[in-house]
Amino acid sequence: MAKWAKEAIVERIVRIAEWRDERAFQDMLGLGPEAAERSNRSAAGLRVLVDHVHSLPDDDERIKRLTKLAFSGDIFDPGASLLNELGRFRFHDPNSSVEQFVTFMVELAEQDASEQGQWGGPQLPGDNPWRPSWVIDLRDPDEDEEDW
Repeated sequence: MAKWAKEAIVERIVRIAEWRDERAFQDMLGLGPEAAERSNRSAAGLRVLVDHVHSLPDDDERIKRLTKLAFSGDIFDPGASLLNELGRFRFHDPNSSVEQFVTFMVELAEQDASEQGQWGGPQLPGDNPWRPSWVIDLRDPDEDEEDW
């Protein structure tokens, strides 16, 4: 089951690494060699992450969890927090562990899922202006309550 999910995750991470490569080029032209070095380091780290995800067993629980939390059909579609951190992998810390990051990916996906549709983050109970506030009554208005 998880083999197709691993491939989808890998595909997205490769695209992020390619973006980092392009960003390194732009950084060299604008922000300078230090920023370009961080982008190059991040791109290289993402490729190490790709290899690590490939090496995970097909029944890895984290991949299964990501499949439930961060997929749109067969496409790995991470939320904002996870996508942001993928784009910054090893950007600031060259020694970030790929194994720990895969676990962190699940935590971020859980956070993203819990915040979906809750702009501004979690709200106090009863104080979420974005939650649906309507009630749909599917009962037949001509039917007596005693009949159900």
